[in-house]
Amino acid sequence: MKLFNSFFAISLLALFLVSCSDDNEEEVVLPNEDINLQLELGNKIDLKPETTELSNDDVFFEWTMNGEVVSNTKNYSFAADKVGTYQIEFLGKTSNMMMQKTYEILVYRLRGITDSSSAYLSSILEYKPAPGQFINKGFGLMADALDMVGKPKANLCTLGGFGGYISASFDHSILNKKGSDLVVYGNAFAGSSEPGIVMVSFDYNANGKADDEWYELAGSEYNAEKTIHNYEITYTNPHGYKDVPWTDNQGNSGVVKINEYHLQPYFPEFLDAETLTFKGTLLETKTDLNYQHSTYGTIVYNLAREWGYVDNYSIEYPALKGNEFDFDWAVDNEGNKVELPGVDFIKIYTATNTDGGCLGENSTEIMGAGDLSMLK
Repeated sequence: MKLFNSFFAISLLALFLVSCSDDNEEEVVLPNEDINLQLELGNKIDLKPETTELSNDDVFFEWTMNGEVVSNTKNYSFAADKVGTYQIEFLGKTSNMMMQKTYEILVYRLRGITDSSSAYLSSILEYKPAPGQFINKGFGLMADALDMVGKPKANLCTLGGFGGYISASFDHSILNKKGSDLVVYGNAFAGSSEPGIVMVSFDYNANGKADDEWYELAGSEYNAEKTIHNYEITYTNPHGYKDVPWTDNQGNSGVVKINEYHLQPYFPEFLDAETLTFKGTLLETKTDLNYQHSTYGTIVYNLAREWGYVDNYSIEYPALKGNEFDFDWAVDNEGNKVELPGVDFIKIYTATNTDGGCLGENSTEIMGAGDLSMLK
């Protein structure tokens, strides 16, 4: 369990506000402190505010929760019988000074590992690929997505062009431990990296649904100069074996090109839509259409990113046959670091909008995912 406490020192400046010029001293109200904490259900936390500024022996203490007084002691031991966010107010008061603190405590529940737990994905929540050359055929059917459950097999699931995604759950909470927590398997090799971004969510409300906030696991290019956050692209259904038009929120337009090797419609027909819009973080294209290989001559070469992406031939890939991820990389939609106790749900999407020439669009492929703590 991870517990994050922040107890801030009261500014000494406030002490100089005490007036001693007359017999009727004014009450000094010290600055209020907002302290955010997380607590696993079933545990308790001892709240011990620093009160040395209240030097008067005659000190009044009061703790309230939801408007109800719960204690009149200097310190307070808090526990909860259900998940949720609890706001607790502390008041310390003497004849001429008042101190306040506000504690917001997020109580969560972890789903533990049992004898029947699997290290791998337990269910597919949603499969919404973007257009691509493998859509509507092998690698790009709903059956391929469902086949990602359990231990990785020989089958692949393609996510299509930028934004196409798959979301899934585990049958337990993967704890956020020191080091890497998750592995996602793909089909990368040297010169063939088609990076996908991982989003994660923890079931804070404990309802078993992926309706809590999603966080991006920020990889090595999250803060790169040419990375575009809040990128948005819309694909239009051309109906049939035709180039798929797209426009984006950067003022660009283009097509997902058809090729002679895959003759089916590239727009996902099973989604029954006229347009598809995807949002996320767009990585810089690093595809060289004229790479000079020492053995094969001129080839298309997709350069790997340093770390933090799916279907990416980074340093750990040869040993794991996949990419590893640390939940400590999690950031919110403003780029602020988030401290998660664990993860229940993952979402993976293609992170580039790239025409790979004769190889077609860059599209992230996966073969499944696993809890590294159960696989070591």
